[in-house]
Amino acid sequence: MQYVFFDIECASVSKRFAKICVFGYVLTDECFQIIQREDILINPQGEFHLTDRKGEKGLVLPYAYSEFRKYPTFDKVYPKIKSLLEGEDTLVVGHAAVNDVKYLCLETKRFSLPSFEFSYADTQQLYMTRKGDFSRQSGLEAITRELAIEFTPHRAVDDAYATMRIAEELCRAEGCSLFELLERYGITLGKISDYEYSSPVSGVQIRQHDEAMKLRAERERRRGEFYRLVNRKSRKNLVDPKGPLAGKAFLFSRALEESPERAKPLLERIYEKGGRYVTRLNDCNAFVRLEEDDGERCKQAAKRSDIMIFYPQEVEEMTR
Repeated sequence: MQYVFFDIECASVSKRFAKICVFGYVLTDECFQIIQREDILINPQGEFHLTDRKGEKGLVLPYAYSEFRKYPTFDKVYPKIKSLLEGEDTLVVGHAAVNDVKYLCLETKRFSLPSFEFSYADTQQLYMTRKGDFSRQSGLEAITRELAIEFTPHRAVDDAYATMRIAEELCRAEGCSLFELLERYGITLGKISDYEYSSPVSGVQIRQHDEAMKLRAERERRRGEFYRLVNRKSRKNLVDPKGPLAGKAFLFSRALEESPERAKPLLERIYEKGGRYVTRLNDCNAFVRLEEDDGERCKQAAKRSDIMIFYPQEVEEMTR
């Protein structure tokens, strides 16, 4: 069994094409002993328009751009890349690899070449599965800093080497081989076939996603229950113009709205004492938040000089 760790750099990317300019790879045995490593430089047949993953900041690749016209085009190096990625008894591994797989798919279409056909693992997913945190993507540079792995970012062969080292470190930490690690983490490999591609899937990731969706649904249910009470109170229009809270328009933080055991009694007391509840920050002059709440609505309310910030216990004291 051999492992092929790979990374791709593009001169430019759009929805219709990805002009690959470098294919970097590191070929190892099962013990991560390097057999071969190489940057395959490719003439992208176009100018360099480099941005980050969000399409914003310009990136600088550690290559002389003027030299790329000297290299063969993608269709000329395609056979070598295909043989590497589709080698018998070979596991392909990348980092955030679905992007690179997409680039391969786009390039084969641009040159009217047969689709790549292989399955692949992803060290980004392996790392997040080990951490048990899928809330944000873990970049190659951030992980290598944590694991004290040195490399040159955006040099494709070095990115491939860093990907290999991450896999090696994860296997060392778990005391198992890469295939055993994939099995232990419940990873279903990603795949490219017939110009279609899919991402690897982690059993832990699926469970966390399902739990997050259930939690989100429960929060929405609670907020819906709270707002039904708000609507009933608003329709009755029983605001006391002489009450101690007359003229105050309250809005709760989202976390408080999603805590009916605290929000409902508080809302009742606000209406009993002449206050009212609004649904927009621009319409309120009294904002109530939980102490541990740091949500976006709280941050926006804190910036407003025309809004007074209260904690639930303070409102309770005002309504006694």
